[in-house]
Amino acid sequence: MNIGLVPGDGGAWLLPRLVGESKAKELILTGRDIDADEAEVLGLSVETATDGDVVERARDLANELRDKPALAMQNTKQLIDTSQSFEDYTQAALEAQWKCVNDPEHTEAVDAVIEGREPAFDRDY
Repeated sequence: MNIGLVPGDGGAWLLPRLVGESKAKELILTGRDIDADEAEVLGLSVETATDGDVVERARDLANELRDKPALAMQNTKQLIDTSQSFEDYTQAALEAQWKCVNDPEHTEAVDAVIEGREPAFDRDY
């Protein structure tokens, strides 16, 4: 906006889906910068970190996600799709849940919760 152009990088399509139409219009039309704290409040970032902490925090998050049940993670990522109807979502969720319920990682995760321990998934990475 500040240099006389429209958001040509998809920002005008994506931002309303992330923060709502009203807030997106405010941010896009004013062209003002968003600092790290505001980005976190708006849900545009997971968390803020100091410069020296960024790689370590990113690695911690990546490891946390890596250590979740893989099939559940893959199916959940596919379910998060704002373009699908609620009916399509519920059908996909039902099918994904059936796959996950029958996955050995689900059994291990439930056992770990019952036994008060971390799950030990059988993976090669």
